[in-house]
Amino acid sequence: MKATKLLPILAVVLCVPGIALRALHLLNGFDVSTGLPTAGDKWIWFVIALFVISAIVYAVLALPLKTRNKVPFEQLLGTKETLFRMAAVVAGLIIAAGSLGYLYLTITTAEQDVAAWARVLEIVYAIMGVLTGGCMISLAKAQGVQMTEKSAAMTLVPLFWSCLHLLVNYRMTCTDPKLASFGFGLVADVMIVLAFYELARLLFGKPAPLAFFAAVSVTMSVSDIGGYGLAMLMGIPSMWSIKMVLRGILAAAACVMLAAELFCLCRSDAAQTAAED
Repeated sequence: MKATKLLPILAVVLCVPGIALRALHLLNGFDVSTGLPTAGDKWIWFVIALFVISAIVYAVLALPLKTRNKVPFEQLLGTKETLFRMAAVVAGLIIAAGSLGYLYLTITTAEQDVAAWARVLEIVYAIMGVLTGGCMISLAKAQGVQMTEKSAAMTLVPLFWSCLHLLVNYRMTCTDPKLASFGFGLVADVMIVLAFYELARLLFGKPAPLAFFAAVSVTMSVSDIGGYGLAMLMGIPSMWSIKMVLRGILAAAACVMLAAELFCLCRSDAAQTAAED
């Protein structure tokens, strides 16, 4: 159980080499003039190796949490910690504000060859983002008191938003010849969906999958957008649209909330309670 406490720490710490390797991949693995991937890039394998090894480590560290399947949700994630609430508020405000900005860009920016249904999808995605920000803040407050059916339902809004986030990201990138530069972000988006699904499902037990998917989401998503930002600072031309960058920031903000939940799930007093039960 003591090793499990390292899980959220590793998920955050491994973002540092993840950002560095992702930046080197973007700097060396793509043609500067076209943005297309180049042959023989070795950095992509270092990035893949880091993510695969970290996922294996996270799975091993999350295994002891299987003993907590019968521990109530309130004991696993109930907390009045100020830092947890601060993280939830920051994440919620970033997602809400970023979604408003995304809504503005979607309405005011004319994009070529974009179907009407696709614009409607992005508008719905942005509106759900605003609602998700509010639900994250409210959920963090509810975790400090007795969870009710109404407050537990707030876990569903981030889940629906994450599904829309994945759908919008895939629609915007699936036919782009520069898909290789988006690939890690798309995998991270899948992990975010699964993490929010497991968070909602945690009301019925099984905390181990939440810990695993949340940890992988944090490392992959922050490494992806952080690596792109670092590569931009190091001089590569813009490869992503402003809306793509904004979606990456929203994903990273969602991972702040997931990281906060992960710290609560793996904290020592919860582990002790589970061991006693």
